[in-house]
Formats: sequence, C-alpha cells, structure tokens
Amino acid sequence: MSKVFVEYAIKSEYRASFLIYMQGLQRREGRLELLTGTDQEGLFVEIWHDVTYEDYLSMKKVRLNVERLRDEQHGDWEQWIKGGIQKLHMWHFSSVTYT
Repeated sequence: MSKVFVEYAIKSEYRASFLIYMQGLQRREGRLELLTGTDQEGLFVEIWHDVTYEDYLSMKKVRLNVERLRDEQHGDWEQWIKGGIQKLHMWHFSSVTYT
C-alpha cells in the first residue's frame, strides 16, 4: 500500500474558494482525504491512498506546474498558498516490508 501526502498553508482570504475546489476534487477522486491543522490556522494535508510511484511523479509534475494550475480545473495554487507554490510539499510513502 502506498500514500501521497501533500502539505501547504492556505491564505485566509482564499480559504472559501479553496474549500469549494477541494470538495469538487474529493467528489471526483474517491481516494483523497483532506485534513486541516488544529494548531496552525490554514495548514492543510492531503492524503492520497493507493498511488503508485509513477502516478505520484505525474501528480507532482502537474501540481508544481504553476502555469497549468491557473485555471478553473486545477485551481489557483500559486495565489492560494502562503509563500506560493514553492511552499507546497509532496511525499510518496509505501508500506514497510520486514524481512
């Protein structure tokens, strides 16, 4: 089993439009879980379940491509994220195999 974690902080003035976008994304992608920080306002973590490493690389390329992200389908991550797209962090994890 593998998971992708995506972490970023959303500017408060864009929280409503971000949440509308994410609600639609969750409807389209059943394997997405969205969490928000309880002690850091605006902090969000996406947890994507069952993502291959190849799919992760593709997701990361799309997410970090700022020009592509400035449309209705992909949201406006550069504007939404505190510090811009360079403050979006993504990691791929897989289950540990004990030998």
